[in-house]
Amino acid sequence: MQLRAKLLCTLASLHKKRQPSIIVPEFERQLRLLRAYAVLTYPFACVPFLFFFFSQQGLDLAGYGKVVALYYVVMFIADVPTSLLADRLGRRAMMVLGPMVLALGFVVLFYWRNCTGFCVGEGLMGLGHSILSGPPSAILYDLLRRNGQQHRYLHHESRIHALRLLGTGCSFLLGGGLAYAMRDGDSFAFAATILPTAFLCVLAGLIAMRLRSAPPPALTTFRSLVKSAKEDLRHREVRWLLAYWIVLFALLRFPFHNYQPCLVEASAREPLLRHPLLIGTLFGLLNLVAAPLSSKVPALVQRFGRRPLFWGMPILLAISLLLMALENALAAQWPAFGRPLAWLGVSLFFLQQVPFGMHWALVQEFVNDRIGPEARATVWSVLSLGGRLAYAPLNAWLFFLQQSQGLTAVLFGAGLGGLALTIAVMTARPRGLLRGRGRVA
Repeated sequence: MQLRAKLLCTLASLHKKRQPSIIVPEFERQLRLLRAYAVLTYPFACVPFLFFFFSQQGLDLAGYGKVVALYYVVMFIADVPTSLLADRLGRRAMMVLGPMVLALGFVVLFYWRNCTGFCVGEGLMGLGHSILSGPPSAILYDLLRRNGQQHRYLHHESRIHALRLLGTGCSFLLGGGLAYAMRDGDSFAFAATILPTAFLCVLAGLIAMRLRSAPPPALTTFRSLVKSAKEDLRHREVRWLLAYWIVLFALLRFPFHNYQPCLVEASAREPLLRHPLLIGTLFGLLNLVAAPLSSKVPALVQRFGRRPLFWGMPILLAISLLLMALENALAAQWPAFGRPLAWLGVSLFFLQQVPFGMHWALVQEFVNDRIGPEARATVWSVLSLGGRLAYAPLNAWLFFLQQSQGLTAVLFGAGLGGLALTIAVMTARPRGLLRGRGRVA
């Protein structure tokens, strides 16, 4: 009997030792799929050339501003319905659906080449982005929590975001090569970058099909979501974070959408800045600069704390806009220095990649660390809605002003306004909210 008992104990201990070898590979496999999905989440080979493509079809700068604004309006309208849909279909289903809707939007842009078609295409892209706004991060957090590693969320999220930026950057390089290789005489084939973008989006959806289907979140209704949002907004730290996010979101998005119009204006001084190979390389390098910054967020939080980083991101963006305005003013004053000043202005794009690379993981970590688990989903909905609702009319207005008043005036106004709003928001933050470094793994 004693021998039998010892044998059973030995078998039980061997079984326990073997269990991790079954669990760990599945955990790693899911992480690898999430990383592969990140590389293809936004494979936008055509995005650096959409303004040029729209211009070839007769759309002016103000029209471009309206089309982009519609994209954000659709994202705003679709945010709550897609969140409710995720409750019913599950997050994996949304990670499949999102890229497919994005692909459809690009197909519409390619085949329906007028203002109406561009609006429909951008609307579908806004819907696709709205579908994807939460599920990838939520699935990652759930995966880590199931394996007792939720404290390492920032570690994995920052690296996944870096892969996302890397994949987008490589797709920009691909787009530049396609536009140049398929040119017709002196006319570059910007349209040739659109359908390959749709194909890459479909690949992302196919990868998502292999993800493990996590238990669906508790079903919510529109009424309960609004009620939760109202309750969350009663907390001062959530209201502050919303105000901060609106300012940061606007300072991030306006320069990005303005890169191509800026290149068009600068190309009058430096013709190379209209060449698709250079544009694709430039946009690719911008993302390659941002990618490692995302992965360094945990180390930066540990070394400097949150407060300097939250101050630094919007201030750096505002200052870069002021410097871009100064570069344009100097070029107008001293035409002989137009070419070197054009390259100086382009170099400021890289300065803006510092906060672009850092902001997502840093704000995600803030929400997960400082907001209770029962409120995280609705807080993210509040941030998404607030940022898009505030920026949509601002984008249309800024590009209308840019067409009527000129690039220099708009850059100068946006930089000064961003600086003033940053100081106002940061000085109004709840006392001690950003104090300390927290646990970052």
